[in-house]
Amino acid sequence: RDLRYIRLVDSFSIVHSTMDTPRYWGYVQTEHDAEMSFNYQNTPVCFHGHTHVPIAFEKNVKVKGGVYDEIKVEKGRQYFVNVGSVGQPRDGDPRAAYVVYDTEEGIIKLHRLNYDLEIAQEKIRAAGLPDRLAERLAVGK
Repeated sequence: RDLRYIRLVDSFSIVHSTMDTPRYWGYVQTEHDAEMSFNYQNTPVCFHGHTHVPIAFEKNVKVKGGVYDEIKVEKGRQYFVNVGSVGQPRDGDPRAAYVVYDTEEGIIKLHRLNYDLEIAQEKIRAAGLPDRLAERLAVGK
């Protein structure tokens, strides 16, 4: 509750959902969705999550987007990058996903890690959460 909806960190920003309406937990899944956030983005790079799907959008003259493994940040462009999910991935890949941003080199790199799914599923069930949350970990959906 005490966290800000948007956080500026050095030369990039972080938001859970969208830059245009961060309090309403919108989804950024299309180029149009990304365009709305770019209108409020004041940094070259913004990292977000919420959909749990690693997808990136780039704004030069127009917005384009898609899946990525690595992004070279180019001067004069903006990037709106979903970092994926360490828990509850939704892109069909059950591995944990995260990014590392090398600000010196201007490289954003997506990483994937295997983890003990069965232990994670047991913890979800032990916490009394819905069984579907445990089951979906195995398929990343």
